[in-house]
Amino acid sequence: MEQTLGKRIQLCRKSLGLTQDQLAEKLGVTAQAVSKWENDQSCPDIAMLPKLAEIFGTSTDALLGYQTEPVHEATIENKAKEENEPEGIHVQKGNWEFHYENGRRGGLFFALLVLAVGSLTMLSEALSWDVSFWSIMWPTALLVFGLQGLFSKFSFFSLGSTLFGGYFLLDNLNIITLDLGDMIWPAIVILWGLSLLADALRKPKKPKYKFIHNNNTNHAPVRDFDLEEDSFDIDVSFGEASYDIPLSMLRKGNIDCSFGEVVVDLSECEEVAKNCSIDADCSFGELCLRVPKKFLVRPAESTFCASVNVVGQPDSNPMGTIILDADVSFGEITIEYI
Repeated sequence: MEQTLGKRIQLCRKSLGLTQDQLAEKLGVTAQAVSKWENDQSCPDIAMLPKLAEIFGTSTDALLGYQTEPVHEATIENKAKEENEPEGIHVQKGNWEFHYENGRRGGLFFALLVLAVGSLTMLSEALSWDVSFWSIMWPTALLVFGLQGLFSKFSFFSLGSTLFGGYFLLDNLNIITLDLGDMIWPAIVILWGLSLLADALRKPKKPKYKFIHNNNTNHAPVRDFDLEEDSFDIDVSFGEASYDIPLSMLRKGNIDCSFGEVVVDLSECEEVAKNCSIDADCSFGELCLRVPKKFLVRPAESTFCASVNVVGQPDSNPMGTIILDADVSFGEITIEYI
């Protein structure tokens, strides 16, 4: 069955993570008008179509259904970023592109390392501390390396690097006198083993490598939302976003939230598959998962150390169960039954 103009508007709006109120504000109309468009109770004025197409990052022909190419997401630009500043590796060959997103975290922590070493060295000279440059350099590097790992994702290895780097730095500066003796190295080995065990038990996440054909994605996404026939994939960093998941059958979901706030609403999901699961990775962020009371959310076994709050409760006889596999690092996940 051919898709209507209203359904195309709804699909484009949700692919950008916009609510009806937000789209209405951009267009200068009421939310009721947008609702009527999406429910095919009325059509937008013809003068409104170019503005709709501009917001959605498509053409008026595609919006009206006159071409078969898929509707592309509009590029979300970071105004504070300079045009010539690289975000990673980008190679293009004809219609094919390859991207590797490395971000700016490595440069940030290297800058912190240089500043910390320089400041501590200057302070040691000013206060006549009996400490060499190398005694400051290597524990500071270990400390910053551990913090960088914790910044991306919690691991026992990063935690150990942070703790022991801080311990050796304070010890070399004679700020603390606690002598752990021969216990240091067994403790390092134990933390390393715990980190390897946690990585082996943790489900692999989607890599940051992308192969793109016919430019069917944006170049530097701040928010990434993919909606499949029975699954969804959300990736939000350094921002706030809200997404509705309008699926007749939900089988799989993946949510990655880093330094942001994300609301994922499953109220439009009609039913869930037998082994339905949602992987949620929340680092220094907040995730709110809004679930109809007809579904039960059950934490997976690997979620034993994650911080998950529950608001409300499901029906006594739920229609289906969603397995939540959560990985929380200095963040918070809330399950809200509606």
